[in-house]
Amino acid sequence: MGVEQDVKSAAGKAPGNYDAVILDLDGTVADPAGAITYGMARALEQCGLPVPSEEELENLVGPSLFYGFSSLDGVDADMADKLVKEYRAWYWNEGLKIARAYDGMEAFIKDAHEHGIKVALATSKPIVPATMIINNLGLAPFFTTLHGAEMDESVIRSHGPGKLRIVQAALDALGTKPERTVMVGDRHFDLDAGNELGLVTVGVKWGFAPEGELEASHPDAIVTTAAELRDMLIPAHSS
Repeated sequence: MGVEQDVKSAAGKAPGNYDAVILDLDGTVADPAGAITYGMARALEQCGLPVPSEEELENLVGPSLFYGFSSLDGVDADMADKLVKEYRAWYWNEGLKIARAYDGMEAFIKDAHEHGIKVALATSKPIVPATMIINNLGLAPFFTTLHGAEMDESVIRSHGPGKLRIVQAALDALGTKPERTVMVGDRHFDLDAGNELGLVTVGVKWGFAPEGELEASHPDAIVTTAAELRDMLIPAHSS
């Protein structure tokens, strides 16, 4: 059974056309080109802390910076705050400029928009830099709505790193039925939120998930290229 069939025959999910797609940002739409992990490593070095391996740093990408730093041994809340500030001082000046769209994602987003599929963003990145990245990529005109974390990450700190509230806000803004809305992301945070809300969930293999993480969240499908994602969601609209 192919990827397209897997999603369109998923139990409890509407077969056929989809009305909207909600996209994660880093690791799904935007390739940070090493900016996030470099910024994390730089912040740790500046604060005199050991730097984990590149693989360990990549595993921190997805939830909030505060949560990621706090998960490291020996990092308490005060140090995590200091690390976040150190990271952002560099990222706002340099890191934002590095991000590029993953191969095929710009075409997918434009095609979805052209065929009447609403496109939303739901990211754990604070909304201001997230919006700047979408603008830098030239993709803002194709999004119906953009949703991200608060600049101080206050809600994430009090409620944990899950994305349920952010994905819910995107779904509410879209006004589409859950079973006709697709959540696309590269980490379990994206898929778990989508599953809880009754969305069709699709994991992408080009992001930051450790081996086996996407499968453990039991998405309706997993794709390895943006072309597969396009073929899954757009054909019924373009026939």
